[in-house]
Amino acid sequence: MKLKDYKNTHKSKVIDSVIKTIDSFNMVQKGDRILISVSGGPDSVFLTYIFYYLKKDLDFTILGFHLDHLTRNGQSTKDALFVEKLYKKLGIELIKKKVDVGKWCRQKKLTFQEGARKLRIKLLLEAYKKNNIEKIALGHNADDNIETFLMRLIRGAGSRGLSGIQPVRDKFIRPLINTPRKDIIDYLEENGIRYCIDKTNLENIYFRNKIRNSLIPFIKEKFLKKFDKNVIKSIELLRAENDFMINYSENKLIQIAYFKKEPGRNYINFIRIPVLKISSMPDAVRRRVILSGIEKIKGNLIDISSSNINDILKICGDGGGRKEINISKNIGLVKDYRDIYIFNINKLDKLPKELKALLCEEKKVKDDTTSGRQLEVGIGKRIKSEEFGIEIFSEVLDAYNTRVDFNSIKSMEAFADYDKIKFPVKIKRWESGDRFYPLGMKKEKKLHDFFIDCKVSRNHRRQVPIFTDKEKIIWIGNYRIDERVKINGYTKKILHIKLFKN
Repeated sequence: MKLKDYKNTHKSKVIDSVIKTIDSFNMVQKGDRILISVSGGPDSVFLTYIFYYLKKDLDFTILGFHLDHLTRNGQSTKDALFVEKLYKKLGIELIKKKVDVGKWCRQKKLTFQEGARKLRIKLLLEAYKKNNIEKIALGHNADDNIETFLMRLIRGAGSRGLSGIQPVRDKFIRPLINTPRKDIIDYLEENGIRYCIDKTNLENIYFRNKIRNSLIPFIKEKFLKKFDKNVIKSIELLRAENDFMINYSENKLIQIAYFKKEPGRNYINFIRIPVLKISSMPDAVRRRVILSGIEKIKGNLIDISSSNINDILKICGDGGGRKEINISKNIGLVKDYRDIYIFNINKLDKLPKELKALLCEEKKVKDDTTSGRQLEVGIGKRIKSEEFGIEIFSEVLDAYNTRVDFNSIKSMEAFADYDKIKFPVKIKRWESGDRFYPLGMKKEKKLHDFFIDCKVSRNHRRQVPIFTDKEKIIWIGNYRIDERVKINGYTKKILHIKLFKN
């Protein structure tokens, strides 16, 4: 929707600036149903009037949403009554909610500000789904953006965080994001429009209030009066670079990762990223690729901090064993030797078999590995193992008439001294506590440790066929024979075992 012709009918500079922002970021389309989050404060009241003016000529519908926090000794309820009267006067439908937010935050073990924000977003999204809403309009202004920038800078944010509050993110739009708070209040005062004042915003009890009431005025007085305008310029530059990195990293993710959408649905349950491919990337790109993967699973990056990503990057290098991180309540990450998986914890039943196996607890893995029956390998026969997805052929060779080139033996076959084996030979899965003497070693080694040395992931270990005789392991299929059955100058007969994939 192009608003440049419409804005010329208004003589107010501040309204023109808001319309320009809406137009620049294509925030609203004809026929949209827009839900305005209204607290009763100057920003949300101004936003309400802006959309009230625009909807008459630009064919969209507006609704309001208000949450009474039941705080400030009854003042929040007075604000709720003010909002109700305002929306009744303007003829706008209002969705009202009343929650003891302080109690809710204590139950969730959250600070009041963090909990109130999460609860408000939760209720807004519920209203969004229930009322067929296209956009949720929030009242963040330019001063909020500057405050957020400084808060994140002090806390040590990266370029993503320092790009400020996004004008458009998913279903949320912020039409006032380029409008200073002073311009908003001046407009309301000049036009005799009433609004509520939350006196707690004047108290330095919260981090944001300290930035707003103490730090910014100090910088303006002591260093630069146009400080806020310069910060806005920096935010715009960082936002442009952030947008580029988002697109670049998403393309990189698509190139190197495997994922697929649920049939008939628009979400992804898991992403698999090869360790070797992501570990070779520069840190800045690797960080963004991980963020892109999380966003594809989670749907957004709300509450994903730089410390979350730092923890992930520590385990994403090549090598090392299995590592697991809970990124958030619903999103998990697990890394084995070969791959990194990002997945939806609530959709475990939809995950692929290899990831389910990787997520199994150690006890479950042990139980599962001992459950299969042992298949006997018949000499001179070709038998099929459904359990391992292979066919096995074995034969006995005359050592004197057989020349074995040990440098060219493939992993799918083994040559062992027939007379050193206590028949029958059977095939089984590995079990906790299994030990053998790897070829070339004089000491016994746990099979578990051997797998770690060979970088065999936990889920893949269960697919490795273990060949045993009556007394010992003789071959770790595809990997190593046992030192005790190796061929030497005294060998008379050779047991040759060869594997074929089904």
